[in-house]
Amino acid sequence: MLEFIADNIILFIALVILLFLIISLESKQLFGKVKPINHDKLTQLLNSTKVVLFDLRDNGEYLKGHIVSAKNITFDDIESYKIKNEITLVTYAASDSDAQKAATAFFSKGVQEVFYLEGGINSWVENNMPLSGEK
Repeated sequence: MLEFIADNIILFIALVILLFLIISLESKQLFGKVKPINHDKLTQLLNSTKVVLFDLRDNGEYLKGHIVSAKNITFDDIESYKIKNEITLVTYAASDSDAQKAATAFFSKGVQEVFYLEGGINSWVENNMPLSGEK
């Protein structure tokens, strides 16, 4: 075994790094402040509880089509936005990273249950989910 590792040190180092990255990513999703949510779970959440939904895309994209009941905000709006801490909040954007950043910002403002739509608005559309305001 040690001989194999010594003969293939680059592969072994790549394996260790890859394992570290996978464990890191999975632990962030399991134990992170904000959690990803897919389109099915979001639909269930929208139908069963009071959810505040934020669309972080620019106003033009928002007007072309957005998830029903979503409010259009920018990152700058988050700091001044007044929100109840006990609500469930979901953010989405064109990319996961923008939605995650916004969700993290809301969490740091005291909102305890924060999600971001995994895959962004594109995952919603790709799964034939309805949009409001389509032109």
